Amino acid sequence: MGEALELTAGAPLEAQRYPVGRRSTLVVDPQRSGRMLGVEMWYPAAESGEPYTAYELFPGASFQSAGAQHEVVARSGQYPLIVFSHGRTGMRFAYAMICEALAARGAVVVSSDHPGDSLFDWLLGTNTDDRTNEVNRVADAHLILDTFLALPGDLVPIDVANAIDHTKVALAGHSYGAFTAFATAAGSRGVAAHPKVQAVVGMQPYTSIMSDGLLSGIDVPTLLIISMDDTSTPPDSNADRPWALLPGKPVWRLDIAGAAHQACSDVPLYAELAGRIPGLPAIARDYLQSSAIGTAVVGDRSWRQVMQVHVEAVWAFLQVVLDLDVDEGRAAAERLEQLPGLVLRCR
Repeated sequence: MGEALELTAGAPLEAQRYPVGRRSTLVVDPQRSGRMLGVEMWYPAAESGEPYTAYELFPGASFQSAGAQHEVVARSGQYPLIVFSHGRTGMRFAYAMICEALAARGAVVVSSDHPGDSLFDWLLGTNTDDRTNEVNRVADAHLILDTFLALPGDLVPIDVANAIDHTKVALAGHSYGAFTAFATAAGSRGVAAHPKVQAVVGMQPYTSIMSDGLLSGIDVPTLLIISMDDTSTPPDSNADRPWALLPGKPVWRLDIAGAAHQACSDVPLYAELAGRIPGLPAIARDYLQSSAIGTAVVGDRSWRQVMQVHVEAVWAFLQVVLDLDVDEGRAAAERLEQLPGLVLRCR
C-alpha cells in the first residue's frame, strides 16, 4: 500500500479560495430494501494543512488528493449545496478534481454511488437494466437531498450540516448523471420534482432518452456544458433539443471545441496513473486508457485546463442563478466568452 500512496493527483485545478475538507459516509434507504449508497462530501474547511486525503481507485491502489484534507472541521458560515451524480460506469469520487475545486470556491459538494451503474458493477457484470437504473438514480438523488437537508444527525456531521445553505441548492451531473439531475428537477418515473432544487447543471449530458415533455418540465435555471467532439453523447442528439426546449430562466450553454466525453471526469488523471499502479488488472487499465482517448489535450488546453473551464462556467452560473454574486458571475461569463475554443450562449 505504501508504494500506491506515492501516487498523487498533482496540484489543484486552480488556487484555492478556501481550504477543502473531505469526508465519507454511508446512507441507507429503508424504503428500497436497505439500498446502500456510499457518499463523499467536500466542503470549505476551517484550516489548511496536510496530509491530504487519499482516494482508493481499486483495492490496494490509492492516490493522494490534489487539495482535500481528510475529515477536518468545516469552515463556519453557510454555503450552497451541490449534489453531483456520476455517469454510467462512474464512481462517487470519479469527479474529485472538479468537486474539490467547487468546494474551494465555496460550496458543499456531495456525490453518491449509484449501485447497479458503478464502475465495479460494469466490470463485474452486476449492472442493472436502464429502466431500473433510471428509477434508482432519481430515488438516490431524492435520498441524498433529503438526508443533507434534514436536521443534523448521525449520517451528516453537524459541522458539515450547519455549513449548508438550504435556500441555495443545485443538482449537477455528468452524462447519465445529467439525466439524474434533470429528471430529479422535473419529476420522473412517478416521483415528483424535488422542491428544493433551484438549478441544474448537465456536463456532456445524456438526454436523448428524455422525452420532450420531461425536458420541458425542467423549469429551473439550467447550464449545459457540451463537448463538441463527444462521441458518447453527441451534441446533435443530446444538446440541441434540450437547448431548444428547456424553459428555465436563464438557460446557459457552453460549447467546448475539441473536447471529448470524459472532459469533466478524473478519467484522464486515472489514465496517467494507470501505468504506475502495480497489479492493476489489465481490464481496468484498458478501460481507463480507452475512456481517456481525446482528453489529454484539447486545442491549446491540457485536460486540467479543460476541467478548470468547467469549474469557471459552473461557478459563474451558480453565482448568478443562486444570487451568490451576480456581478462577478456575469463578469466571469464574459471572460469565458472571450476565450478561444469556447462558445457561451445565454437566454
